[in-house]
Amino acid sequence: MKTWHMVAALAAAAVLTLTIGLFPARAAGPDGCPQAAFGFSTDERDRMRAAVDKTRADAKSPGIAAGVFVPGRGSWICVIGVSDQETGRTMNAADRFRVGSITKTFTGTAVLQLVDRGLIGLDEPLSRYVDWPDGNAITIRQLLNMTAGVYDYTEDPEFQKRYQADPAGSFGPRDALDIARNHEPYFPPGKGFHYSDTNYILLETVVERVTGRAIGDLIEEGIVDKLGLASTGYPTTPALEPPYARGYDETPDPGDGETLRDVTESNPGYAGAAGAMTSNLGDLRIWAAELANGALISERLQRERLQTVPLAQGAQVSYGLGIADWGGWLGHNGTILGYNTAMFYLPETGAVIVVEVNRSALDTDHATPLFGELAKILYPDR
Repeated sequence: MKTWHMVAALAAAAVLTLTIGLFPARAAGPDGCPQAAFGFSTDERDRMRAAVDKTRADAKSPGIAAGVFVPGRGSWICVIGVSDQETGRTMNAADRFRVGSITKTFTGTAVLQLVDRGLIGLDEPLSRYVDWPDGNAITIRQLLNMTAGVYDYTEDPEFQKRYQADPAGSFGPRDALDIARNHEPYFPPGKGFHYSDTNYILLETVVERVTGRAIGDLIEEGIVDKLGLASTGYPTTPALEPPYARGYDETPDPGDGETLRDVTESNPGYAGAAGAMTSNLGDLRIWAAELANGALISERLQRERLQTVPLAQGAQVSYGLGIADWGGWLGHNGTILGYNTAMFYLPETGAVIVVEVNRSALDTDHATPLFGELAKILYPDR
């Protein structure tokens, strides 16, 4: 930045910080968009609002929270709808959501921290830590970047029936690994790409055997607390810490498709280190930037993290060590029963986009397409 721009930039940053610092405490109506705004043109704001409205209509979601933050250009937070259909409580940007697979960014960081400490080797075999079929050929790196070929337990039809029938029911890492053991791998280790939640359950097991501690505790102490992410956590019970948005899915017998089931209370053991965590818009904004810029790990391992492999031949999306590269945007998305989220950071400008939706089945994603629409509005030439 040129020196003569410094004073103006600092003044703008101070206003932006004040605005964003206050927004969670401000009440908003069910049509609270924007709940906070600074910068951007009227046309950009109108188009972003239209994109949020369309996504809410397409998803038939009770509510959506979206935030767009671009240094030197503007900040825009849109919160519409309700967080609780029964009480009519309006959604607020401070509300916690289950963030699903965004958890993998935390788990990946925790693993890399242990690599930095010399307790885990990226290219060491899984068999050094866990007894697993082909464990001598599977490496920690392959688990992190989804090239291990391990069957994804969440694709098992019986698992899906069990989770949907009783979201708060008993389930844990051993159950997930037992399911995966009963299925053939997708391919030999290192010979393909297949997104697998089982990989991160195996990493959870590795971490806990190496350290003797629960991975959730390590994540909260080594990442969440160090970065001051006060609304982010790794729950161990089905309840959520308030304030939170309630999560919804269609009932098992949806009829006309409009009846929603409240699935807020969900056993985090179903997702574990692959998807158990909770957060809110403000914390995800911070974490997106810290993750992409390599906070809390060495520069060497950050370079390793960003060595990505494409999801498929010619795909614009690729995957690294617990992080996705979405056409140059770094971050992750997450889908879990009742909630759908996306969190991405653009290194060249420092832009962050966060989207949260409080309705989701196990196979739906409206947050990521909305992120894409907002990114296109901001950067039409990318």
